[in-house]
Parts: sequence; C-alpha cells; structure tokens
Amino acid sequence: MQTSGPNMPAKTERLRGPAALKTCVDLQQRILGDRARTVWDVAALTAVCQSGGLVLGVQHPEGSGPRLRGAIVDLVASIDRYPARHTVFRAVLPSERNHGIGYGLRVSERRICQQDDVDLVFWSLDPLRSDEAYLAFGKLGAVATGYRQELYGEIHDSRNLGLPTDRLHVEWWIDSPRVSSILDRGNPPPYFKLGVHEMNVLTKTCLASSGIRRLVGYDDAPRAEHVLVEIPVDLDKVRDTDLAIAREWRSTGRQVFELLFERGYVGVGFVHEGGRSFHLFHKTDRRAALRDC
Repeated sequence: MQTSGPNMPAKTERLRGPAALKTCVDLQQRILGDRARTVWDVAALTAVCQSGGLVLGVQHPEGSGPRLRGAIVDLVASIDRYPARHTVFRAVLPSERNHGIGYGLRVSERRICQQDDVDLVFWSLDPLRSDEAYLAFGKLGAVATGYRQELYGEIHDSRNLGLPTDRLHVEWWIDSPRVSSILDRGNPPPYFKLGVHEMNVLTKTCLASSGIRRLVGYDDAPRAEHVLVEIPVDLDKVRDTDLAIAREWRSTGRQVFELLFERGYVGVGFVHEGGRSFHLFHKTDRRAALRDC
C-alpha cells in the first residue's frame, strides 16, 4: 500500500467582514467558474458568521497571486442532538493542492470546534473524487455512513457539470478514539495494519481505447470483512476525455455504494495502489469504526 507522509498544517484565519469574505467569493468563482450559481456570496457568508458558523481561509503570502489559496465554510447543525458543524464549501485552488492546505483547514476547524464544544463535523463528498477521499479517510479519520443520489440536483459549475450530484455522507467525530489516534498521536489510520491481500476488490474495471479506465461491473454479493471499490484517480480527466465513461462510473458506482451500506458496511479508508484508487469499506457499525485505533 502506497502512502505519503503527513503535511504540516497550513496557516489559516477566520474570515470576517465584507472585504475578507469577498476573497472567499473570489476563490469560489476561480474554482467553480464565473457563471456558477452555487457560489456563496458576501451576504450569505455574513449570515453564516452572524449565526455562529465558520468561514476559514488560507492566505497567499503578500503579493503572490490570488489572495486565498483555500477556504472552508461551516453552518451550525446537529445530529442526534450532538452539536455539529456542516461543511457546505471546502476547496483549494488546483495550483495549490498537495501542499497541506486542505489538511490545515480541517485541523484549524477541529481546534475551533473543540473550543466551542462541538462533537462532529459532517459533509457531503463526491465518491468519485480521490483527492477528497484521501483527505477525509486517510488523513483525518472520518467515516462514510450513507449515500445519497442527486443530493443537489443538476449543478452548472466546472466541478459538477454533466454528472449527477451523488454524494457520500461523511462524519468526522473530532474527539473519537479513531481521530485522536491519527491527529493527536500521529498514528496511521487503523486500516494501514491490513495488507492489500486482506481486502477483496468488488469492482471490475478495464482500459477503454482512449486509455481511460472504465467501470464495467461488480460483485453484488460481498462477503469479506474489508472490501475495495475502485474510483477514478482523476475524475476531471475522465470527464473531459469521455463523459460517457464518467457517467458509467457514477451510475454503476452508485449501485455498489448503496449495496454496501445496505449490507452493513462503513467507509473507513482510501487506498492508492498500482496507479489506481479505491475506497475501503469495513463490515462494522459506526460506533465500532470510531473506536478503532
């Protein structure tokens, strides 16, 4: 199993006031496109701040390009009466990825939530985006507990155009044994103890004539304790090269993810092996997964 070392957290700050919040609007437009209708504008971000939510940003060094490198927006929420935050936007400029910015945003978010006695941060994650899955499961210790078809309906922006907006429901219990082991004690995620031979690959893929890997089938009777579900290494590349193949990944992948949750699996990890990317699911319940360290 190939892994990479942890990145140092990037320096973050809370964004308040029209000028600071405008930098978050500009970042969204750079990532989603100038015509995107899903951008949180200054008025909406001001309401988030005034209602107890959180807007965090990572600044560029003075005078070196666009002002924000990445940002995160959280609403106040609750799940099962636990105080929570709901991340409705988190993104890093493509040119700034793999520099610890997304990780730094989450670490700062966790510290603020601990100060505010918040137990949980949750968000919706595109299951076909390997970079987001790696951060959530491989570096933060989050778990996936459900799947939702077409959560947002049709979205016309550069990250979602042409694909149904299916999402995994991700829960990050910030002081659970699982998370504390990874973030406070520097231990690897618990699934690192497993060998790849202990994980059963459910999905069947092949290379198309374009050189893009496509999802062609899956085992609909999972029995192993740990199973792998392949996803594209780079969803945007697949979509830009062959939209039909990207849609196959969405429609067939949907069936696999829903089957696993119906059979009592929890998403607990991310594996990148041999130039291919996989979600890791464990047949267990949420409480047991959160205790696993």
